[in-house]
Amino acid sequence: MILLLAVVVWWAYPLIQPLLRYGSLPRSLNKPLNVLVLGVAPEYKYYHQRAREELKGLSDVNLLVRFDPLAKRIVVLSVPRDTYVPIPGYGTYIINHANTFGGPTLAKTVFTNLTGVPIDAYVALSVEAIRAGVDALGGVKVCVEKPMQYTDTAAKLDINLQPGCQVLNGNQAEQYLRFRHDALGDIGRIQRQQTFFQALKSQVLTPAGLVHLPQAISAVEQNIRTDLTRDQISSLLGFAASQPQLVSLLTPGEFGQGWEVDHAELRNLVARYFADAAPITQTTRQDLQGKMAVVVYAIPQEQAAIAMRKKLQDLGMRVLLREAESAPPQSEVISNGKAGLARVAAEAINLPWRISGESVLYSDITVRLASDYQTPPAKE
Repeated sequence: MILLLAVVVWWAYPLIQPLLRYGSLPRSLNKPLNVLVLGVAPEYKYYHQRAREELKGLSDVNLLVRFDPLAKRIVVLSVPRDTYVPIPGYGTYIINHANTFGGPTLAKTVFTNLTGVPIDAYVALSVEAIRAGVDALGGVKVCVEKPMQYTDTAAKLDINLQPGCQVLNGNQAEQYLRFRHDALGDIGRIQRQQTFFQALKSQVLTPAGLVHLPQAISAVEQNIRTDLTRDQISSLLGFAASQPQLVSLLTPGEFGQGWEVDHAELRNLVARYFADAAPITQTTRQDLQGKMAVVVYAIPQEQAAIAMRKKLQDLGMRVLLREAESAPPQSEVISNGKAGLARVAAEAINLPWRISGESVLYSDITVRLASDYQTPPAKE
């Protein structure tokens, strides 16, 4: 009994400070809660010298998160930092300036004006929170899709990651999340962030992740600011324990002056994922006609990719093949919000599906073929 008590005290001890600040017993979340999450870039006082962390810098990560007990899911909408928006009192700027100009209060107003979604609370965190939290968890397993090499002198960050599935420590996780030195720039970084969210969720729910969770919360808490109340936090804890589905979305748009939002498509996403009563739509195979599919594969799966292209073309879809340097972590169909198309296509080709902004840009659906994917034998 003494040994068991010692183990429990060791496990719970890191939670003492967070519990004193925010703690309360988990309880049910009775209605949806919309939270703005800002990943704030470091500030500098002199040339390449970090200033004291006050979370007043540019918000390089901008997430509108809906905790929805009615649909039993968490919806994460990523808004690119280079999205130009009107900022009240300041004119038109890219959206990551809102936090610098007026803090979370102004940021909440700007994001509500863009999306039409009322925001209940905010959470702001620094890059130190990512490093410390990932290290406390013992690392997070992520499949790095390509070589990432770049030196960010201002951030004093030497990015050097090789492709393949691997456990990233805190410093490597920051490299993966902040790398944007490729053709897609910030959009590629957002897609990697969404990949990381999925991996982090899986990591936390493992036995090892649960053992290290108190240490992770303690490590992250000192680098977070929020106006969530104790009651809201307890409701979110209770909701997380129900293991809700995670849906990640990218704000629809295209490259232009920064990221130019497709407002009509954004309204559709908001109606589908951020409203209490989503519109009911019926999707059939007929709706796949003329839609764009991209098949992502590594070179050993080339023949399987060619066979998959034929299957999708037989469904009436336009198909592109995209070779990746590293095989996707799992075989699946993904789409940025088009759940009906993803479901119908996935059922037709016998793969699981999910909604994610990781889908190849401008495609209706993306089909990923993992290294263990086997082409089903042809029916006689």
